[in-house]
Amino acid sequence: MKKGIARLGLICSLTLSTQSGLAASVSDLLITEIMANPAAISDGQGEWFELFNPTNEQVNLMGLDLGDDGSNRHRFDSDLLILPGQFLTLARSADPGFIPDYVYSNFTLSNGSDEIVLREGLAEILRLDYGSGFSVAGRSRELLQLPMLESNYGLTLESLGYGAGDIGTPGSGATGLPPTVSSVPLPATVWLFVSALLAVLTSARRRSVFALPAASHSATAAKVTALPAACAGLITGPSGAVGSSS
Repeated sequence: MKKGIARLGLICSLTLSTQSGLAASVSDLLITEIMANPAAISDGQGEWFELFNPTNEQVNLMGLDLGDDGSNRHRFDSDLLILPGQFLTLARSADPGFIPDYVYSNFTLSNGSDEIVLREGLAEILRLDYGSGFSVAGRSRELLQLPMLESNYGLTLESLGYGAGDIGTPGSGATGLPPTVSSVPLPATVWLFVSALLAVLTSARRRSVFALPAASHSATAAKVTALPAACAGLITGPSGAVGSSS
């Protein structure tokens, strides 16, 4: 039993020490704003969308393809870094009413239903689907809450104009979702593994507790019961945020 508890403690320690070493991925990015149907200028000049990096590590788009479920494809052939806490604007032209961070080609945003997909080869890394009615002439839509689903995007406030008169906040973030830079999220598999291990240790305790003196029963139970809270305290830290420290 003591060896089992020590092993769990080691796993908690490794989880805490390696969390900051988990590499941020393109899948951690958020598509925070989309202008699919500009009104002040043409679609060919004024279409754009915005990415946000909510992690504390930079993410590189080099080697990925921007596309949809049709024939649209654009390859990021060189380094395109998104720094921690940075918004990156990607546009169809060099003058969509502001200075974009990147100009793509061979990709358009439909005024009806469409998709924004980032792929590595055939594997989809990041995806947003939107349907008819999503795009409104002259107004962008911003991500207001997670997860990144069509229903969680809202029209940008009419008071927030840019360029020749379209409404949007390119490069400055969603009006309803204040951006926060956070550590790379702890994978769900780690929590599942720790939970499974706790179940095994609890089962082992139940099998072995009958061999212990009566006076030891309550003490052993207390130690095992305290393990989840102790491990959670190690991982979340005193503030309750994953990977936080005092």
